This record gives sequence, C-alpha cells and structure tokens, in this order.
Amino acid sequence: MFKTSMEILLPVEHSMSPALQALRRWSGGVAGLAFLTAISGAFVAGLDAGLVYNSYPKFADRWIPTDLIVFTPAWKNFFENTTTVQFDHRFLGHSLLLGICAVWIMSRPLVLPSRAGVAVHALMGMGWVQVGLGVSTLLLHVPTWLAATHQQGSLVLLTLAAWLHHELGKKRIKLFKKS
Repeated sequence: MFKTSMEILLPVEHSMSPALQALRRWSGGVAGLAFLTAISGAFVAGLDAGLVYNSYPKFADRWIPTDLIVFTPAWKNFFENTTTVQFDHRFLGHSLLLGICAVWIMSRPLVLPSRAGVAVHALMGMGWVQVGLGVSTLLLHVPTWLAATHQQGSLVLLTLAAWLHHELGKKRIKLFKKS
C-alpha cells in the first residue's frame, strides 16, 4: 500500500544511470534487511529476550554467548532461545547499519534526484538513532517507554528504506494527465 501510494503521489521522473541502478539494488537489500530486523525484534519483544543480557557490545563479557545453541533440534533456538534471538537481532541490527552506511557512502559521489537525496540522508540519520535506541533500551534494562520508542523507530526506518528504494526507481509511465 505504501509503495502504491508513493507511485501515485510521487512518481519518479528521472532516467536510470548504471550507478543509480546499483544504488537502487543496494537500497532494496537494505529495505529487505530492515524488514527482517524488525521481524527479529518482534521475537525479542515476544520472548522478553532483552532482559537476558543487559550488556553491550559483549554478552556478559563474551563476544559469543555460551548458551547460543542449546535446544534440539537446532532450528528451535532461532525462535525459542532468548539468547539466540537477542544475538540474531544484534547481528541483524549491526548488519543493517553497515548496509545503510554503505548505501550512504555509495550515494555521495552521485547526483541524486532531490527527494532521493533527502531520503538517503534521513535513512542514515534514522539508522544511527535506531541503533542508539536499541543499545539504550538494552543497557537500561528495557524500560517500556524506550522499548516502544525503539519499536516505533523500526517502522520509521523501514518506511525510509522503502521511500529511498522508490525514489531510486525506474521512470514510470504516467497514466493520467495533470489537470
């Protein structure tokens, strides 16, 4: 629905250079990773996994926790083990921030359409804000107001990623004349 409304309200009016096509592919990957990270965050919230290890960047003085894979079969750990769920969410969050930074760096030498420039800067800023909210939520032992803000931030981040992907899209054919 968001993508359709963007296509109707803000049609893309530029041609696609190879550099913009590459940036668009990367932005699509970032949008997908933002979605996957948000789903992972839902598992963290549902299992109260944020209450297990309240240290950052390590898990109680260890980079990889000892109780990462304890359930049998092993795939259950990704959905039911609070340590694994938190580890996955941290890993996805760091990967997402790295992807956002890569997109932002790739965009720097390009002449972007004006809305795409705003979207890439907004995505970069929100990426850092979201990581800050996540780390703060963890270190402060998951206060409800901060956890809710972090969840809302994930929706903002996902929306910005989708907006950037739209703004870097291919030129669309206009279906209606402007009156």
